[in-house]
Amino acid sequence: METTTILCILLLSLYLALAVFWIIRSILDIVEDRKREKRNAQWEAERLQLEKQRDARDEEYHQKRMEQLNK
Repeated sequence: METTTILCILLLSLYLALAVFWIIRSILDIVEDRKREKRNAQWEAERLQLEKQRDARDEEYHQKRMEQLNK
């Protein structure tokens, strides 16, 4: 084989290896993004629940204070 043929094959195989690596990396990134979105959704749901509980406590505290002021 000639030197140019060997260099061409080497260059094409390097390009193919990089393309395969890029495809695998993209798939792994998509999987990680979905996991992260699911985890963030759970954290957001917990945060909203805690805010509702805090608002309920604040309202209860406010009502008790108003009753004490009206006495």
